[in-house]
Amino acid sequence: MPAESRDPSGSIGSVLPAGGAGAGAGLIVQLLSCAACFLGAWVLPLRYPDLDPIYRQLLIAAGVLLLLIAGLTQFYRQQLSRLAMRLGMESRLLLPREGLVYLAMMLVIAVSALTGGNPDTGNMLLLVFGLMAGPFVVNGWVVVLMLFRLKVQRTAPESVEAGAIFRVAVSIHNQRPLLSSHLLEVRDQLSGPAGEHSPHLLFMRIAPGERRMAEYQLRILQRGVYRLGPLKISSQFPLGIGEKHQTFDQTQTLTVYPAPARLLSGWRLREDELAAAAHSRMRSHGAAEDEFYGIREYRSGDNHRAVHWRSSARHGQLMVREQRPVRRAELLLLLDLYAESQADRQQLELAISFAAALCLQSSPQSAWQLQRMCLAGEQYVRVEPAGVAAFRESALKALAECQAAPQTQLDQLLADALRSGRGRRVVLLITPRPAGIRHRLQTLTAEGQSGPGVSGITVLSAEQGELLRYCLPPDTGASAGSKAGGVS
Repeated sequence: MPAESRDPSGSIGSVLPAGGAGAGAGLIVQLLSCAACFLGAWVLPLRYPDLDPIYRQLLIAAGVLLLLIAGLTQFYRQQLSRLAMRLGMESRLLLPREGLVYLAMMLVIAVSALTGGNPDTGNMLLLVFGLMAGPFVVNGWVVVLMLFRLKVQRTAPESVEAGAIFRVAVSIHNQRPLLSSHLLEVRDQLSGPAGEHSPHLLFMRIAPGERRMAEYQLRILQRGVYRLGPLKISSQFPLGIGEKHQTFDQTQTLTVYPAPARLLSGWRLREDELAAAAHSRMRSHGAAEDEFYGIREYRSGDNHRAVHWRSSARHGQLMVREQRPVRRAELLLLLDLYAESQADRQQLELAISFAAALCLQSSPQSAWQLQRMCLAGEQYVRVEPAGVAAFRESALKALAECQAAPQTQLDQLLADALRSGRGRRVVLLITPRPAGIRHRLQTLTAEGQSGPGVSGITVLSAEQGELLRYCLPPDTGASAGSKAGGVS
């Protein structure tokens, strides 16, 4: 059974560039082979005048073919990389800067040995070249073995709240029975509305059969849907003159919910007023609902239909059921995501945070319960009730994915509002264009198309000056500052 332990080196939570400087070893080998063919076609006839010219032509043809292969490989590099990833074969051997310098020194010595005039000096340079080539080849084999038979897994949450710090764990299982892995760097990829970032982890040593785990922390400040993956693992052990990369196609979706705004006492008073207004409308239509409050003694003027005969027989006097009006309302939340510029889109973020706060605050103990939510942006989204927990999760996910647009389906939004603004329901329509919405509702009322539902619609401006009366912007810790682009 392989041992499991957490990497004591921990995680390095900084965001680094997407990749280090270096060149693919395959490309280097192709170019070196091409150069060797051209060099042989030039040097060999000088050294051996009696050599058949066909060999020179074969060397030139081989050099041209290798150069053509190298060019085609570079031109179709992305397509070949995607194909290899789908086949589970994405792996590259690179030469970092140190390796390129080391290789350049070897080439200078090799060319000097081949073209030098003194045979003794040439032999000595070839000996030096061989002494340098040995570690270069051995380092290449060791780097390849470092990534052989490794199993990498990532554990991350499916959804988080914007501004919340969360952990992503990466585990590596060394499935080799004898050889340890050293200096393994794991790079994860995070892409989404906040841009692309590459957090990384460093594993110092993983013994044979051992499983090690390390974690890195993330804080995403911008809501939206993000993509984690793929995972890239690399090593330069032992000499640092060669680097092996291997990509694991492990991707997952991360949904970042909007951070809820902090509701103020002004909103508590406003929601009580909305619930009371809904109950008054029901009473005026003779459809008010009462709920059982308790049993008390009969008083003069009480309705005889309210007498509770079992309690009366038990107490030996008339007892009546006491009813109290239901002050609880059903809330339909409508959000008009109309925006013509980036500044307008930023201003709508507070309205989205306010809607998230209403989703989280809705409970059986509050003066109202959120029953439905409609979002009119790039797409029209309607979230229907399907259980309290499921509805809350679906509503937050819709708020995370919604996008503002210069053209929204306003008519459909108003149709839902008029259809639902009856009875105990309170329709709260949050919009950046309240004057136009009110004028549209007045027009529908004058035309007789609004019906009784228009009285239950409350239009709330999405401007920050209006919303700040009822809530404060969420504290997402945006000042935490070593990271940029909405991710830390």
